[in-house]
Amino acid sequence: MTSVLDIFNPQVTKSAGTVTVTYCHGLYSGTCTYEECLLQGKTKKFKQRFFIMTHCQMDDVIEYLYQTGVITGPSDFHKIDHLIRDHSREQVESKDK
Repeated sequence: MTSVLDIFNPQVTKSAGTVTVTYCHGLYSGTCTYEECLLQGKTKKFKQRFFIMTHCQMDDVIEYLYQTGVITGPSDFHKIDHLIRDHSREQVESKDK
């Protein structure tokens, strides 16, 4: 599935338990940072890995989307918020496999 965020050519980098998704397109850039967590059961020895978003700096990306008409008003920000979160999580999970 293609997204309006794919134009930013997202790059995923891992370092010491954190995963950063960097979006760049011309002068516009943004980052979403995730922390990798491991949950282990006490009675049953199951392990579950998951990622928690700890930081998101996407001002330039949102500005670009506003200038290109993807965002037309304040009512679109909720939709863009979900788009950024879902897209960056998909990038992290696809590189994690």
